[in-house]
Amino acid sequence: MVDTMPPCGWTVDPVCSVTEWDGYSQEVREAATQYATMILWAATGRRYGLCETTVRPCRRDCEDCADGWFWSAGTWLPYITNGIWRNCWCGFGNGCQTCNASCQVWLPGPVNQITSVVIDGTTLDSSSYQLQAQDGAWWLVRNRTTDTSTDCWPEHQNFDHPLGSDDTWSVTYLKGVPIPASLASAAGVLAVEWARGCTGAACRLPGRIQSITRQGISVTQVSVDELLNRGLTGLMEVDQVIVALNPNGLKGRPRIATVETVRHQRYPA
Repeated sequence: MVDTMPPCGWTVDPVCSVTEWDGYSQEVREAATQYATMILWAATGRRYGLCETTVRPCRRDCEDCADGWFWSAGTWLPYITNGIWRNCWCGFGNGCQTCNASCQVWLPGPVNQITSVVIDGTTLDSSSYQLQAQDGAWWLVRNRTTDTSTDCWPEHQNFDHPLGSDDTWSVTYLKGVPIPASLASAAGVLAVEWARGCTGAACRLPGRIQSITRQGISVTQVSVDELLNRGLTGLMEVDQVIVALNPNGLKGRPRIATVETVRHQRYPA
């Protein structure tokens, strides 16, 4: 499924045409920015840009057969972690010996930065948790003073209660991949060319004419349809960046379906 949400956190950098760019009206600059960022966001696989996201996590436990463990009548309990099924022997108060933190919750990623964690309407100090990455997954880990500390993430939350009230908790963070400087510059080039065309000036955006002959000289242009099918713009300095960042022409971020996936409520939806 291709993400159709608009890009967020994008800026354009018309580094080669600053004076010209500043001469356009605010309305033209805003329209040109929206055009350029949408085109390049889609052309580079819809993966760049940092969006503020809030989720209400659900704890994973052994009853979900996803991740977690407990001692039950002396039996081995299966669990799955990082795509591998394992048997876990627990008991005698020692817990399971794994490569995971003792108190962690999975966050839909990629995660760039944690903004806040709110439990029962109270914002936690940032020193009480940390972000960890493992095999392409992002985990919010609660810093615990001792192995027997009771400070962990809530086992349950009441989804009938509104966000921020008692018996609820949430994590707000910046989700996505930061925009490379070269991509912001390419967006600036595309925005300037769009602004030129919008105001009636000559621009380099390709038209649909494929060949033209004047004074005995023939010029053949690349088909616009071919450019669009390849996700390119016809501007060399822009298309070089697109190909460098998305050489396989992906339409969206690759996703993997797994039984480990935990569904969170997300805001905005």
